[in-house]
Amino acid sequence: MSLRQLNKQIRQCSQDTEKQRQSLLCIADRQRQQVYRCLRATPLPILLGLAFVAGFATEKLWRFPRTSRMVQLMHSLRAF
Repeated sequence: MSLRQLNKQIRQCSQDTEKQRQSLLCIADRQRQQVYRCLRATPLPILLGLAFVAGFATEKLWRFPRTSRMVQLMHSLRAF
């Protein structure tokens, strides 16, 4: 392959990568806007209630010896 062909191929790949990046940014922006719309539509007391229930359930699960050991094992394996 000549240098001109390689440069042309590199430019083409660069343009394709830029198109993919722009598409990804567009999709991420759309998803972020959709999440914000859903959050604005959900009343704050419901969100606080869900957070309370999730915390309560997590605390109950943590009190089981098997669950806490599994979480500690996962943290120790994650360190490697």
